[in-house]
Amino acid sequence: MDCENEIRLLERRISDLEGAVKALTGQLGQVLPELAGLGEITSKSFDGVNMSMDRVVTRLDSMNSQVWSLRDDMPILMAQAMALTRKKLD
Repeated sequence: MDCENEIRLLERRISDLEGAVKALTGQLGQVLPELAGLGEITSKSFDGVNMSMDRVVTRLDSMNSQVWSLRDDMPILMAQAMALTRKKLD
């Protein structure tokens, strides 16, 4: 067994692995700022969606209260409409 050849082979393989790790590290270093920018854009977009949803919820709450108010007023409105109809028929 030739120890010197095996040591050189291992050193070359380690060097290859180190080169691959450095290349990946460099690529990740370039991707990370882009990901940070994407995070900011996404955050702003979700903030806009949240504001829109808040407006929708406010409008739905308003409509809900108006419908319940109409439900409470409906018997009075129907009685008045029927009274007007009777007057017109008489």
